[in-house]
Amino acid sequence: MQSSGADRIRRLLTAGAGALLAALMALVLIVGFRLATRIRANVALLQRASLLEAYPSEVSQQLTALRERLGTLEYTGGVHQELADSVAKFDRNLAALERRPGVDPAVLRAAGRLWRAYTPVLAPVLSYSGEPYSDTDFGSSLSVSGKIFYTQVRRAELFAQSSAPALHRRLAALSTALQKRTSRAASRLRLLLSAGVLAVLLLGAAAAYLQLARSRGERAARAAEEQTRDILHTVREGLFLLDADYRIGAVWSQALSHLFGREDFAGLPFEELLRDKVSPATLATATKYIKLLWGERAHENLMKSINPLGQLEVMLDNGRGGKETHYLQFNFHRVLGPKGVKHVLCTVADITSNVMLARELNEAQESAHSQIDMMVSMLHSDPLQVGGFLDTASAGLKHVNAILKEPARSHAEFSRKLTGLSRELHSIKGEASALNLMSIAQRVHHLEDMVEELKGKSELTGNDFLPLVLKLDELLAHLRAVREMILRLGTLKDGTSPSDGTLSTPILRLTGAERPNGADELATTLQGLARKLAEDHGKPFTLSLEGLEAVPTAYLPTVKDCLIQMLRNAAVHGIEPDAVRRAGSKTATGQVRAQFRRLESGCELVFEDDGAGLSPEALKEAAVRKQLLTEEQAAELDNRSALALIFKPGFSTRAEVSMDAGRGAGMDVVAKAVYALGGRIGVSTHPGRFTRFKIALPAPSQTAVA
Repeated sequence: MQSSGADRIRRLLTAGAGALLAALMALVLIVGFRLATRIRANVALLQRASLLEAYPSEVSQQLTALRERLGTLEYTGGVHQELADSVAKFDRNLAALERRPGVDPAVLRAAGRLWRAYTPVLAPVLSYSGEPYSDTDFGSSLSVSGKIFYTQVRRAELFAQSSAPALHRRLAALSTALQKRTSRAASRLRLLLSAGVLAVLLLGAAAAYLQLARSRGERAARAAEEQTRDILHTVREGLFLLDADYRIGAVWSQALSHLFGREDFAGLPFEELLRDKVSPATLATATKYIKLLWGERAHENLMKSINPLGQLEVMLDNGRGGKETHYLQFNFHRVLGPKGVKHVLCTVADITSNVMLARELNEAQESAHSQIDMMVSMLHSDPLQVGGFLDTASAGLKHVNAILKEPARSHAEFSRKLTGLSRELHSIKGEASALNLMSIAQRVHHLEDMVEELKGKSELTGNDFLPLVLKLDELLAHLRAVREMILRLGTLKDGTSPSDGTLSTPILRLTGAERPNGADELATTLQGLARKLAEDHGKPFTLSLEGLEAVPTAYLPTVKDCLIQMLRNAAVHGIEPDAVRRAGSKTATGQVRAQFRRLESGCELVFEDDGAGLSPEALKEAAVRKQLLTEEQAAELDNRSALALIFKPGFSTRAEVSMDAGRGAGMDVVAKAVYALGGRIGVSTHPGRFTRFKIALPAPSQTAVA
């Protein structure tokens, strides 16, 4: 009876699979036929549009030929007829396109308006039927009507030459739009056919499986039960299931007993399993995490990334009446059923030896690398400049910490936090790179990577920022280590041996007379950065600096940040490679100039490079690619608005991110720094020749100058 019922069910399933297969094939054929019909229509339209593209230049050439023949008194009948035929063909094809659906009406109307503008100048030429030449005893010459006809042809020729490019662009845009529509339809057809073939194969395989499958029933179940028991007794990890009440199920692996020193786990609450082995705070966090796993909208991969029990420190019995520290790794996998989550599968592994070994290796490697990096950087850096930078960087990182602590709930608030972090970190990285403190610059760069990763998430929570806090602590510790290293190098040079208490004291204390000039220090920093950028990017260029001694003391930090950012942009985006410069009849060495001067109304900073310049169209394309603008919004921008895109947060023309570019934060940092002082910034450019930034700053207050 049971066998007969199973066979009946199997036959029904097979018949259903066959019916579904037939329906699917019919659907694929119907939809495919419609798509093929649409493609054929689009191809016909595309052919007409492609024919139209050639007519503007053809008409212009025929008018030129007609004018030249009149000038040389040659026979004009053939050219005149060809011109009439071209105009007639254009009219017919354009009218045919206007009658066909599926053509962009706006583009078509624009093309029609341009073509109709030809009519007043072409009509006299096409309607001419007189004799253009007259014969005299002295030879042939243009007749009176021929002279008028020549004037009309010349006028039509000039009009065609000036109008042909615009008409050709409209027709090319029409062809491009039709080509894209045809390509999209063809892609959909290919996708439909591929999906249909795949579905047919899958359904055929399913039908074959149902037809050939035989019930193994109880024997398979007994074999599976025995294998499960063998696995649970052999596996070295603790395995168990949690139900909806967060209690352990009736089956678990033998290793779980060894890990927790007990035999009875059935019905035990998960919270009770960890109660005496972790701190109350950790227990509360773990309990909340377990509850989140049962949420229908919980993303499993995201939940794995924030697992608080990925490396859990616990106190377990050592078998001698005492306790010892172990590290356990819990992993959780949701078991889904028809109505949602049925169970959560938990695995527990003792990773104490792995943790201890990894910790020792990491500490040894990090210590060695940090010491080497710092030593190399310090040997090539001015201690006074480094000391000033460390003070500035510490203040900047305090601001970063303050931003991280700002409360936020909505996605917009989280996004504002990320934008603020990007600006501050980019400024610190720029100055570190300028001083060749690459160990610091690379760590800040890694923080920027983490910020950019968060920007790509559709939903943000406070927990997403926890890794940033940890990485910020590591960076602050590294800054302290740099301070200590500078002091050690200083004492080695002086031949003294500092006491233990001197390591946390400031690096140097200088009187006003001993302190280096701020302009000289800035010039040294910028020239060093210029040499490094030229070497890193393989673009030789020279940097000339004028008037830095006139920078007010209150403006020095801002001027420094602006010049560093603009210098990096010039090296990456502006100055071209040697081959490109030579092809453009430029010198092999690029020229970058920065000039500061005081005016009656305030101060002015001009930064200029003789590089590739800025292309408004390239800037628009980059904004669309970065999803900062839609194609429609970009098309509406004039050149001035397009140039202003470079100051937009997140904008960059580079597709890849490097230490010096690609984040879209550089010019945003410059603009924000200038606006903070009440200044203005403008940009002018000539593609292929130069880019010039002009920054106007108000006169500093008397207090700031003092």
